[in-house]
Amino acid sequence: MAGQGQFLAELRPGVALFVRFAGIDYERDPEAGPKLDAYLRWVQRILARYDGNVLQLTVGDKGSYLCCGWGAPFAHEDDGARALLAALQLQAPPAELAFIGAVQIGISCGRLRTGAYGSAARLTYGILGDEVNLAARLMQAASPGAIYVSAAAYEGDAGRFSWEELLPLTVKGRADAITVYRLLAARERQPLHFQTALYGLPLVGRSDEIAIIRRKITETIGGQGQVVAIVAAAGLGKSRLVVESVRIALDRSMTFFAGECQSYGTNDSYHVWESIWQSFFAIDRSLSPELQIAALREQLADIDPALLPRLPLLGVVLNLPIPDNDLTASLDARLRKASLEALLVDCVRARSRARPTVLVIEDGQWLDPLSHDLLEAIGRAIADMPVLILFAYRPPEVDHLRAPRVTALPHTTVVELSDLNPNEAAELVMLKQIHLDMPAELRPMSSIVSWPALRVTHFISKS
Repeated sequence: MAGQGQFLAELRPGVALFVRFAGIDYERDPEAGPKLDAYLRWVQRILARYDGNVLQLTVGDKGSYLCCGWGAPFAHEDDGARALLAALQLQAPPAELAFIGAVQIGISCGRLRTGAYGSAARLTYGILGDEVNLAARLMQAASPGAIYVSAAAYEGDAGRFSWEELLPLTVKGRADAITVYRLLAARERQPLHFQTALYGLPLVGRSDEIAIIRRKITETIGGQGQVVAIVAAAGLGKSRLVVESVRIALDRSMTFFAGECQSYGTNDSYHVWESIWQSFFAIDRSLSPELQIAALREQLADIDPALLPRLPLLGVVLNLPIPDNDLTASLDARLRKASLEALLVDCVRARSRARPTVLVIEDGQWLDPLSHDLLEAIGRAIADMPVLILFAYRPPEVDHLRAPRVTALPHTTVVELSDLNPNEAAELVMLKQIHLDMPAELRPMSSIVSWPALRVTHFISKS
């Protein structure tokens, strides 16, 4: 309408997802329209969470199917993972949509032709190209309830999901058989203490930053709570510094709870806090919701029996269906939020008396608003507690955006990371080369080897 339609057409990387579904009799069922509407709304809610779009609905003699896309018109660094996560949810419609059956999904990614197409009288936005066609062919080949993924889509996010490699598949439009994977499930993301094993190499540089963090840990253990905000652009080592900070804290007999923001979680209330409180209250997700709630009740009673009337408030941060009681049912939204924040502060205060505590939040640039509010509430409250908050985030991309509010607290220290200097960069490259030259079976041991000795051995062997 603004006359800019001619500029919409682009060749850009993207992800195409096709969903075929059955279960609606358009000719004989008078409720076919409302049923289709209900299904589409459900699909759109799932895609909206991951910032994807339903681009086309087709109903015809070949069945009903949807064309969905990521990377156009809005791109994210993890569009592939977003599409795979959405597919896993689309795989099984909820009970109210039980009439939908035989769901088949195909996914591929690559360079797509995106933009407006059609005529002046009828114009739409869509995606075209070989990868779009391939996603449609994979949808057709998938067995009911299955998600078939091309090799290109698999390679981008293989480690985050569980897969089954299928026999090579011959599809229309491709001269040779193609490699296809069946998506099975998302792997649970590793907690931070498991990630420490991934860093076999010692930390290079950052001596000034580590000295600051050591001081803040000492002050925290002494009862003066601290917030350390680590800010840097992507790839400069925020996570590595967080892991090293946690290692130092563990050496000082502190306990920690960690959460990682996700780029698609900015619209999910308390998204990053769920894993933190799950660990804090020792909730086992393999149990039924009823058993999880019972365990939570025991944990809360152990902290302070006087807190039990506020137990239902924890449902929102733990994603548990805890029914309201007389107290919580009487609270309006504002009081409910304030009471929840106060409850969690009380719990942190009680636990930290027994053992100094570290709360870790990574990728804080993707905090949802309620998570941001809770971070600020706890950050303000810990000034007289043995609690350290480690908060890592990227700097705001736009100048007028403000830094997270917690960075303005008087007991917050902002640690800004810059590039390694040439000598540090050279040392890092050398250590990585040593690690690559080492036999694979010895690499897990590299973190406990004396690095100066290993460096001498390396140079002797090379000479």
